[in-house]
Amino acid sequence: MDNRIAFVKTGWSDEYSGGPVVGRHTHISEYEEAHEKYNFLKAPNKRYYAYIPPIGSKYRPPQPKNNKNWLIVFVSARDGNGPLTVVGWYENATFEREYQSRPEYKSGIDFETDVDGNYYSYCISTNSANLIPNNKRDIVIPGNHFKRTPIVYAKGHGKKDEWRDEFTKIAEDIVKNGVRQSSFPEKELRQAVEEASIKEAFEYLKKKNYKVTDRQKDNCGYDLLAKREKSPQELHVEVKGTSLETKRFFMSRNERQYMPNPKWRLLIVTNALVYPEVTLLTEKQVETMFKFNVMSWEAVLKR
Repeated sequence: MDNRIAFVKTGWSDEYSGGPVVGRHTHISEYEEAHEKYNFLKAPNKRYYAYIPPIGSKYRPPQPKNNKNWLIVFVSARDGNGPLTVVGWYENATFEREYQSRPEYKSGIDFETDVDGNYYSYCISTNSANLIPNNKRDIVIPGNHFKRTPIVYAKGHGKKDEWRDEFTKIAEDIVKNGVRQSSFPEKELRQAVEEASIKEAFEYLKKKNYKVTDRQKDNCGYDLLAKREKSPQELHVEVKGTSLETKRFFMSRNERQYMPNPKWRLLIVTNALVYPEVTLLTEKQVETMFKFNVMSWEAVLKR
């Protein structure tokens, strides 16, 4: 396996190919913009270039003793303020001794500048980059070692600690296993997960002695109507499923607005295609467990 391994912390982005970046840093909070926004964009020369924040009073990039052949694992606070989550990795990466302007500016193509009019820069580069899709980012690591630095050396920098060994194992497992892929194309995967989740919901509710009616096509704000004589006698069940172990789901505006109904329940199915696990939650439990992020806005004319 790799002899040199480091973890680096950056702002959070869905794609890292030019879209918004979110995080706690003042500049990022104000503009949703940072130089790491292009960390997984392939440049015209087919190479990838990453930015991470400077270190020390001289505001320089990291200065490892040997700057070549690194496995770099990128981590970020989920959605800008959540747990520290692995978002991707570089293999056989090189650290630059100073920040450099991205190669797009010398390629003859038009390329944007940052909000201050400066060229986007980088300090790490590679030919092999692996971005983890947002819905598969389920590897969380402790953040206590990143309190004063954006980089943690796990292996190959002359330091030995038990926690560094643990970080090394995480990195090696990530590279070995890669991003968990499905044999289904994306559209078919979603359909298979939905069908498996609804089936599991029916079975779960019937075991609770409910008579279940499918309301999915009625656009009424929930999926299944469940009734029985024992309390709670009637439930309006919204079903969400995922092929992952992590509880995560999307909701429409219609579904979100129906949540305050006291009969509303969320039935979420994880590992829907392999070993499904069902969790039934009230609105209060959902609001306590989950943070809801706005994914889009509708703009209407002001009166």
